[in-house]
Amino acid sequence: MGLTEEELKEFEDIRPYNDDEYKLVTKRLSNNKYLQSFIRTLRWPNCPKILIPPAEILIGQFVRKQIRQNDTIAEFQRDLIINRLVQWVVDKTTDGVSCTGLDELDMENESYLFISNHRDIVLDAGFINYFMIKYGYPTTQIAFGDNLLINEFVGDLIRINRSFIVKRDLPPREQIKASITLSKYINHVIDLGECIWIAQKEGRSKDGADQTNPAVIKMIYLSQRKSELAFSDFINKCRIVPVSISYELDPCDTLKGWEMYRRETRDVGAKTQTMDLVSMWAGMKGQKGRVNVNFGKPLTGTFENDKDVAKVLDHEIHRGYKLWPSNYISFDEINKSEKYKDRYSEEERQEFLSRYHKLGEPVMQKVLGAYARPVLNQEEAVFTDD
Repeated sequence: MGLTEEELKEFEDIRPYNDDEYKLVTKRLSNNKYLQSFIRTLRWPNCPKILIPPAEILIGQFVRKQIRQNDTIAEFQRDLIINRLVQWVVDKTTDGVSCTGLDELDMENESYLFISNHRDIVLDAGFINYFMIKYGYPTTQIAFGDNLLINEFVGDLIRINRSFIVKRDLPPREQIKASITLSKYINHVIDLGECIWIAQKEGRSKDGADQTNPAVIKMIYLSQRKSELAFSDFINKCRIVPVSISYELDPCDTLKGWEMYRRETRDVGAKTQTMDLVSMWAGMKGQKGRVNVNFGKPLTGTFENDKDVAKVLDHEIHRGYKLWPSNYISFDEINKSEKYKDRYSEEERQEFLSRYHKLGEPVMQKVLGAYARPVLNQEEAVFTDD
């Protein structure tokens, strides 16, 4: 049974925009100076200062023309976000992207709850939707933290890309209420037969551990506790698919390394929105090497609690992670071994390590440790399988 109109109002401030709102929101976006500046900086970073104003005027005209050609959010996502913006990222900042496992899911008849490791603020979900479009499927709805709603422009851009808002850092009583509403919304979308992406934990993995926070599973089930459906049956009903996103190079690796180092050596203040913006920008523009997105099989079986689900998710995400020479090189460097020397050449080793020659040893160890951790994760996952 679907929700009533009154019940749907509960989602008003967290839901994505719908097609009825498309024209109004895209009009705001197309006239927004932030968007014009963002596109100009991305596509023409070395634009002479004198040419910036006319360049951004032309960009605004181009964006408005493109938007007028679309009537729905699905068309906007496909034509502008995926086929232009994400495709530009693929062409200019990667050495190729690949996808495994998606063709083994019954996307024609089933919906899925994708839960993945989290490395990049924007592109984790961006690459998932890139392959959804390439394979001819609708895009997923995306969970997006409200800490990233920096201004109206970012809010519009997020919500028109089928993102729903996850409220964080509220007083305890308000946080519980917000979590129940979010749980209701996620289950509503699942009942509608749509796919959802959510990260396995709040915040990106800095150290490469890629561990699921059981609280994520608990939140999804929160609004269903009083239903007749047992926890294990609920998990099977959700069709949770573990997704492993593997970047050969992390454009934010040194930023993450410094953040971990500073947290260990001295008290640092709360992360600012400016830091999030820097990370988003670095993630978009920085070189990523090769990228792989692996879709696992939906979780099935008997699960006692959220910790059980998190444990299985971790195992499957670690098994599905594509290991690159950067991971093997880092593992051998950290452990002062030659265990995986057959997985990379000396030229690859020298080229990779030269990226960090200006870092101090403590920060470099943090960076290499983050690349090395997925190797250890996969070793442990394979050992468990055996």
